Amino acid sequence: MHSSPWNKAVEISPNFSLLKEQKFFKEIDAVVEYDLIYFDAFGARVQPELWTVEIFQIMFNAMKNGGYLVTYAAKGSVRRAMLEVGFLVERLPGPPGKREMLRAKKQ
Repeated sequence: MHSSPWNKAVEISPNFSLLKEQKFFKEIDAVVEYDLIYFDAFGARVQPELWTVEIFQIMFNAMKNGGYLVTYAAKGSVRRAMLEVGFLVERLPGPPGKREMLRAKKQ
């Protein structure tokens, strides 16, 4: 999975295909296309431009209903931006070294 090529859909199993895209968020024009977004950008302190309502709106628009966005970020401003665009957001226990993480669902 990690060695899958960029910008090409790869069938991982009969019910799971992976499309890794390498592009700037401003270039994303997908609408109701994705089931899952794993958002692993640097934190809001380091890259604040990636943690805005505008960016989360792009992701929300690109997701199918019932889709999830997950991130290791758990900052309150990130959670509020997700809520503002319409995600249902929950805090989850984080992986080793992180106290919490966020999971957002598009209804």
